[in-house]
Amino acid sequence: MVGPVFGTPRMGQSYVVQDCSYAVIRNGEGKVAVARTPKGIVLLGGGVEPGESEQDALYREAYEESGYRIRIISRLGFASQYVNNFAKGRYRLKRGTFFECELTEKLGPPLEDDHELIWMAYQEAHDSLIRPFHRWALEFVSPASRSTS
Repeated sequence: MVGPVFGTPRMGQSYVVQDCSYAVIRNGEGKVAVARTPKGIVLLGGGVEPGESEQDALYREAYEESGYRIRIISRLGFASQYVNNFAKGRYRLKRGTFFECELTEKLGPPLEDDHELIWMAYQEAHDSLIRPFHRWALEFVSPASRSTS
């Protein structure tokens, strides 16, 4: 897995590596699907559990966070981010695989009560995402990148 690394590691601190999968989803109006959480705005997705593929983790996470089934269109790329949670004493290097996806079917309510699926205009979503590596992935589907392809 190769790609840019965001965030600054704390000197002398050991980090737990966490593999993650995230969905970049746009609708026909060009709006971006994101999750509103108590921590802020994030892409749908999260950690890969033991025995799961990146894709299976993303199917599970998207359902848990939105109540929707997704279809993976393509792999966009890889990026990592150091996450320092000083208050909880947790230090992680999140290694993310990012996929372009679409929502296909509403299966029920989200399983995670603290996640709300919302649609935002591209620039608003880009500016609101709390993780720099999520913003990096969103740039793959920016209006500018679409007009040049």
